[in-house]
Amino acid sequence: MRNEGAAPEGEDLVGTTAERPYDLLGIGFGPSNLALAVCAREQRLPLSCLFVERREGVAWHPGMLIDGARMQISFLKDLVSLRNPASPYSFLQYTKAKGRLERFVNLNEFRPTRIEYDDYLKWVAEDFADQVRFGTRVHRVTPVPAGGGTLSLFRVETEEVATGRRTTHYARNVVHAGGGRAGRPDAVADVSAVIHSSEFLTRFPERFKDHDAPYRFVIAGGGQSAGEIAEYLLHHYDRAEIHLVVSGYTLQPTDNSPFVNEQFYSGGADSFYRMAPEHRAVVAAQLRDANYGVVREDLLERLFNTDYLDEVKGRRRLHIHSFSRLGEVREDGDGLAATLHGRLEERPDEVLACDGVVLATGYDRSLDPEIFAEVLPHLVADEAGTGVSLTRSYRARTGSELRAGLYLQGFGEAQFGLGDTLLSLLPFRSKEIVDDIADRVPAPAGIGGCPVMSPGATGRPVVSAPAAASGTAVYPPSWYLEHDREKLYALMERFRFATLISARSGDEPFATHLPLILDRSRGTKGVLFGHLDRANEHASLIDGRRMLAVFHGPNAYMPPALFASDPLPTWNSMSVHVRGRVRVIEDRETLVRGLVGIAEHSEPDNRLRGDDPRIDRIIGGIVGFEFEIDELVGRFKLSQDRDETDRRHAAVALARATERGERDFIEYAVGLSLITEDAPRDLADRPLLPIAIGGIHE
Repeated sequence: MRNEGAAPEGEDLVGTTAERPYDLLGIGFGPSNLALAVCAREQRLPLSCLFVERREGVAWHPGMLIDGARMQISFLKDLVSLRNPASPYSFLQYTKAKGRLERFVNLNEFRPTRIEYDDYLKWVAEDFADQVRFGTRVHRVTPVPAGGGTLSLFRVETEEVATGRRTTHYARNVVHAGGGRAGRPDAVADVSAVIHSSEFLTRFPERFKDHDAPYRFVIAGGGQSAGEIAEYLLHHYDRAEIHLVVSGYTLQPTDNSPFVNEQFYSGGADSFYRMAPEHRAVVAAQLRDANYGVVREDLLERLFNTDYLDEVKGRRRLHIHSFSRLGEVREDGDGLAATLHGRLEERPDEVLACDGVVLATGYDRSLDPEIFAEVLPHLVADEAGTGVSLTRSYRARTGSELRAGLYLQGFGEAQFGLGDTLLSLLPFRSKEIVDDIADRVPAPAGIGGCPVMSPGATGRPVVSAPAAASGTAVYPPSWYLEHDREKLYALMERFRFATLISARSGDEPFATHLPLILDRSRGTKGVLFGHLDRANEHASLIDGRRMLAVFHGPNAYMPPALFASDPLPTWNSMSVHVRGRVRVIEDRETLVRGLVGIAEHSEPDNRLRGDDPRIDRIIGGIVGFEFEIDELVGRFKLSQDRDETDRRHAAVALARATERGERDFIEYAVGLSLITEDAPRDLADRPLLPIAIGGIHE
């Protein structure tokens, strides 16, 4: 067993001691935490990350990867597309990388097969292999103190499945996405002939090898998995009898109508979360047929057609036991005896002699009482008292003594609605979680991290090694990243003259300096308006393309004399990098309104009129555009790595180097008054040093 806190020679030291914890440790590396890893990378958040997965690789429901079985959602509901349509990790990028994009399009099918979706997940996971410990299970999660008296860290003990070797990690936050445990009725015997749907393909064909035997099989459940298993058995065991045990009248179709499916929009979880508990229960019951105990209509039709053809052939293979539930299952000689309890008086109990039982009985979604034994006492229960109360960012609510963050993926259906356990909301949930973690990670953040994305020759990102493993520092340091959107907007509105950057071709950059006006009310993060001279080559490079706009705030040389510690000179600055997609404005009225807006923002007392004849003389020579923002990155280098006195001195120097009137903005951004007893008043009267050398730390 490895000594706590000790690392083998050459192993990354991050996370092995309480002094150098991971920012994020993920339990499980299925779709939920894989989407989380992708989001952290695409958001360029310098978080130190580790994921542990008990399987030897990514495997999505391997027991149900039945040939031909299709997803119940569109390929556009992959890990990223609804959050970032331009992501290199989308399903379409996967089909392109595999050389079959055109053939996939030619299928004219929105729903990929489960086998292909599983392969897509494996393809994405290839780029994150350095952050995952496969073949490793979590043994115990324990809250521990770090420095003060509060429990601000988790100690996570893991065990290699193959060797039993134990390792201890420390993390500020744990994101649990380990999935549910197979649901199994209490009275069902734990024998090899009873198989849960999660292990169907991995165990059933090996257990029942004779495809010509007159087996009798019982399937408990009336949902999609039960229907698919019934179809599989009818096709592979021609002489077998299939007994479906369903709680209602018969197999019911999924309600996948477009109005009902609106519950799976990104805003659906938010609106459901804000409902009163009693209202949530009403809505959940109303929408239950969209997910639970239902089967897609095309599968129902195939099952019925097979059953009808059997009748034509003079035989009966499919039997549906309505208004029934599976009770005791016990061994009976070489077979099993399964008791079916009728739910109506007209349905008396019966005992079926059978060879095998498949449990399509769903999953239990609760925290493992052994792994989380020392965490559970700190957690606040939800309104029903059956689960953990979660914040809107999926963070478990805890008592005041536990400050470390526990985030749960797929454990909040009662608070977020039916989409919580499904794939549709993964891109949005991932962003909620990583943003919340990034806002809480103290400066300086953990060394190492979810690597920043850089485009490779294949179009997929090239993974930069985490800093702790490579010995290099994350750039920019997390303490220079400003996450307060109000401050970012304030800079963009105060310093409107920006740099617009795109590529002329291949990897050749092209830039134009121009004013960009922010409209906060439009889009998810705002829309920028700008215009170019039609003769500017840049005008032909913008429509429909992703671009970068850089807003430049105050900046100034920081002489060593400012600081008590006498450091090397550096340069402080504020800037906001904005990414998004640009569209050319074709409508004259919209373009004129944008031009009027520029003047209005710049000179409120002397407004430009839309019917000004001067506009007619120039409008044919310009190209207007709107820039829809999907990413904001603020880099506010304000000596955050120094004490409050040095920070104030640096802020004063920065304010002096800017135009009159910018002092208030500097105070707002820094969050400190610039004139106090410990900030020399004559500092503002000192002459500026010549701007001769760039900052060592720039």
